[in-house]
Amino acid sequence: MVPSGYLKLLTIGLSVELLLSLSLAADAQPKLKVTNATFLQKNTTVSQENFTPPKQGKPKDTSGAGSRSDLKCSQKEGAIQPLMPKKNYGLTLQERPTIFIQMPKTSARQVVLMFRDETGEFYERAFLPINSHDAIIGFTLPKQKQPLAVGKSYQWSLVVVCGDSVQPDDPVFMGWVQRVQRTPELESELRQKKTTTEQVAWYGERGYWYDMVSTIVQAKQSNPDDAKLVAIWRDLLESEGISN
Repeated sequence: MVPSGYLKLLTIGLSVELLLSLSLAADAQPKLKVTNATFLQKNTTVSQENFTPPKQGKPKDTSGAGSRSDLKCSQKEGAIQPLMPKKNYGLTLQERPTIFIQMPKTSARQVVLMFRDETGEFYERAFLPINSHDAIIGFTLPKQKQPLAVGKSYQWSLVVVCGDSVQPDDPVFMGWVQRVQRTPELESELRQKKTTTEQVAWYGERGYWYDMVSTIVQAKQSNPDDAKLVAIWRDLLESEGISN
């Protein structure tokens, strides 16, 4: 059971505890310093029309705070946008789901990806480098980090570190994910989907948002000139309000 008022507090801002916990990361860069301030959450929600949000096991409150305001490191840079389901909540079959964002050219060099459980307890966190710009890029917990537990819902937070230290006004994106067990029945169903289009539809109809987006991204990278993949990718970005 989620403690009363907990999720509402998260829609206003992340606590000082988060800032302090970031500084304790074993894999943090030595020069990264954390200010003793509270994050003001800058959360945005985007949608994908062909995605069917899961109804079972959903946390009580997955709403985001704020509006679709531009989130960026400076006024000279383009807006950063995440690829997220409309209701901020999706399923995954992956141990460590990938969070995708549109990253314009930016001065930021790294992000912080953090997961907390439904009670607000810290679960896992990683500092990850930004290796490309002006593109859709994904961030995944490294293999040495513990995987998400099956059947558990987690709130992830992705902080774009604009400078050398985490600051209160750094862009923060938040969403919810639940890992589902890979059963023989699910594996059998998925194996019957021979094309990327069929796989994407299968994931979307069952609420596996993170797997759906990962499948599209990976397929497009392998076959950038495939007309069907180009169309799927264009439709996804258009539904997210992202120009391509």
